[in-house]
Amino acid sequence: MWIKNVLKKVYKHWVPDELAVFPEIDVDLEPHRLILKGRVLNAGAGLRDVFHLIEGELINQDLTWPGDTRTNIDIRSPLHQIPTESNHFDAILCIAVMEHVENPEEVVPELYRVLKPGGHLILEVPFLQPEHKVPTDFQRYTKDGLVRLVSNHGFRVLGIKGIFTVYHTLYWQIHIWLHLKKNFIYLLLRILLLRPLLWRARKSRTYSDRLATGFQLIATK
Repeated sequence: MWIKNVLKKVYKHWVPDELAVFPEIDVDLEPHRLILKGRVLNAGAGLRDVFHLIEGELINQDLTWPGDTRTNIDIRSPLHQIPTESNHFDAILCIAVMEHVENPEEVVPELYRVLKPGGHLILEVPFLQPEHKVPTDFQRYTKDGLVRLVSNHGFRVLGIKGIFTVYHTLYWQIHIWLHLKKNFIYLLLRILLLRPLLWRARKSRTYSDRLATGFQLIATK
């Protein structure tokens, strides 16, 4: 039994988890804390904890489902039907949510409606990410596509940038590839490739829009 436990620990060291490459959300949002003030909507909150990054009141919104036991959700509704008056929030976070909604052309104008004039939207979406259903996964966005999506519904884009490095992009896709089979060659490749890719993702700044894991857009109303 102890040999099995030791082998499991060794395997876990050399074969990190699928999402081990990604840092805490603080890395993305810390540079924008100056606009995360007042009444802030965390749209599609899930289990993400951003309370410590907010100066003011945090309102978590998300869908609900039978057996949903989460206690952190303040507004339970579809994202295109937020039950608040217009011009209600000083800032809106929408992090890794838009790929999971089938109606982004309805969601974006709803976010615009509930945001105060002069308020800010921080929107993060995937580009070269594997499919990840929670419980659905509908689309990916290029820089141009994301800018057009929010601009068409009234937002003024202040900036857009890629998030993470080419090694983050490669790590996630290679991790999935190397778990498609359970033979010796695939096991050996996991050990040889994943840990070095993880190390490079944490050390490198090599980036390309064409190989971006995702994009972060800042816009105002």
